[in-house]
Amino acid sequence: MGWRKPLIVLAGSTLVAVTLSSCDGGGHGMMTGAQSWPARFQSNGERIYFTGISGSGTPIAYTGGNMHLEMMGGSCATCHGTDRRGGRMMPEFWLEAPPLTRTALFEDHDDGHGDHAGYDPTTLRRAVSRGLDANGTELSPVMPRWSMSDADWRDLLAYLNQ
Repeated sequence: MGWRKPLIVLAGSTLVAVTLSSCDGGGHGMMTGAQSWPARFQSNGERIYFTGISGSGTPIAYTGGNMHLEMMGGSCATCHGTDRRGGRMMPEFWLEAPPLTRTALFEDHDDGHGDHAGYDPTTLRRAVSRGLDANGTELSPVMPRWSMSDADWRDLLAYLNQ
């Protein structure tokens, strides 16, 4: 079953709890739950991708972007999926997270989010930390900004480069 999170809404003068579910069949799309994660992480980079927490137990610092993600908690996998193929985002179904596969990141392409050059380690880190794509164009404010140590960045980069 997909992600479920109770949402409390005000209907007139009554509070109502609503449960939202994602479609995480196939492992992609927004809000994939821990039940679809690997049983064990093969590397610190994989752990960071799925949990937003370094192998040292230190959370990767959120520094801006999507307020929803900050409030709900999350990681790369939250939007880009367990298979790194991206997908429609919840609750804004008209938005789509781009794929973070090796091909999508490091080769020239048009991923549906603008035709841009492939990333290199420097430009990808700039995208993650400052929200600028490989050409220096600002990414959507929906993309969170993250700050992490050099060692954690190298580990995440190695995972994304697989």
